[in-house]
Amino acid sequence: MKTWIGVDIGTTNVKATAIDEAGEVVAQASGACVTYHPHNRYVEQDPDEIYRLFMDVVRHVTEQLSYKNATVEAVSLCSAMHSVIPLDARNRRLTRSLLWADNRCEAQADALKTNSICRKLYAQVGIPAHPYAPLTKLVWFREKQPTVFNRISRFVSQKEYIWHRLFGQFQIDYSMASGTALLDNRRLQWSPLALDYAGIKTSHLSDVVPTYHQEKLIKPSLCKALGLPSGTPFVVGAGDACLANLGSGALEKGITTLTIGTSGAVRQTSPNPARDAQQRLFTYVLDKTHYVSGGPTNNGGNVLEWLSKHLLLKESTELLAMAESVPAGAEDLIFVPYLLGERAPVWNAHARGSYQNLCWQHTQAHMARATLEGILLNLNQIRQIIDNQLHKTQILHANGGFTRSTFWVQLVADIFNTPVRVNESNESGCLGAILLAMKSLGKIDTLEDGVHEYVRFAETYRPNPSKTRIYRKLQKVFEKAIEQG
Repeated sequence: MKTWIGVDIGTTNVKATAIDEAGEVVAQASGACVTYHPHNRYVEQDPDEIYRLFMDVVRHVTEQLSYKNATVEAVSLCSAMHSVIPLDARNRRLTRSLLWADNRCEAQADALKTNSICRKLYAQVGIPAHPYAPLTKLVWFREKQPTVFNRISRFVSQKEYIWHRLFGQFQIDYSMASGTALLDNRRLQWSPLALDYAGIKTSHLSDVVPTYHQEKLIKPSLCKALGLPSGTPFVVGAGDACLANLGSGALEKGITTLTIGTSGAVRQTSPNPARDAQQRLFTYVLDKTHYVSGGPTNNGGNVLEWLSKHLLLKESTELLAMAESVPAGAEDLIFVPYLLGERAPVWNAHARGSYQNLCWQHTQAHMARATLEGILLNLNQIRQIIDNQLHKTQILHANGGFTRSTFWVQLVADIFNTPVRVNESNESGCLGAILLAMKSLGKIDTLEDGVHEYVRFAETYRPNPSKTRIYRKLQKVFEKAIEQG
């Protein structure tokens, strides 16, 4: 039996999934990541801990495959984007990895927003000025940690760090590079304007390679540790935003993806990079003919976790049941979900959350419903911006942990006033990585062929007209609330 392995190097978990040539999942493994918060607004992980998790989950998958007499055609990587690890001249890390959620460089992002080059830079790199972007983190090192900055020989992401330990090469794929705010994503080269602003040279960065790029695993100790034969192809793959679209089957015009995990995002795939005049959308590169544009939120499933653990002290499943008992609109209670600042649609790291119109008759159940509605009203505003920039959404492809709740998915359909098709598998990142590997090795001719053959769906939810009318009015109220906030 021939199999393909996709590995998703996330910030919550590292996961590996193997599928056979019929598209059936034949092995899986995962491990939880540890995140550190040494100071306010610092969000870090230990790159060596993540590397060990990577090795463990791949080995666990290959062990499962060995019992089935399966062979591995290739391993392909998906990764969370925007991490930064500074290395010295001997390729030793100087700090832990700074994650996308690390907001220590708020001042540097604010300064970029007011700089005269901001508009020109966005036109090149397609990334709004915000602390999540590695560009602003590099500026932070230069301004706030000059002793460390002067020792830095190279900046890498978590995926590059793992790739180098496997192959001894510093290489970054188009997709991950396009998330740094340092890549001219039309020319697919490092932007001299961005490099100059950051105060670095191209030698501080990895070589940019296509997302189909391969290296063969040949080091005996690594082959043994991973349970793979010498010469197994590894495909560099892409970032999780691009592979979520690919793995959820959203390559065609009018298909929009909605992912809600810890955070969330709304995205569309297009043959051309999008540029929003108000700089509210990102654009990442999947390959030379597929660009993924959209908006991410900092505030997704983590907001429900906050409500559960810090405010109402009830399990998430109970909160969902409570929310369902309250009428649509939560009797005028509005929740602005900006507990961690916000990326899209406001791109303001200083934004804060709030309940508005709170009054005597509102109960815990009202707060639960308003919280869910606030998360989705915010995401729907991002969708509206995308529709205006690219193509009107005809259907949403939904994936992430929230799809396990039929109530929550129906709420999406009602608020977005759009049919929602749920992906059968929540491992869209792993599947997207596998599809890149299949094209790289000639198993499929096009990504579209791979989507048609391997992406599968469960239920489709359709909007309830009586509730969409309520949410159409509520959307305007919500947008006024965030304007005033």
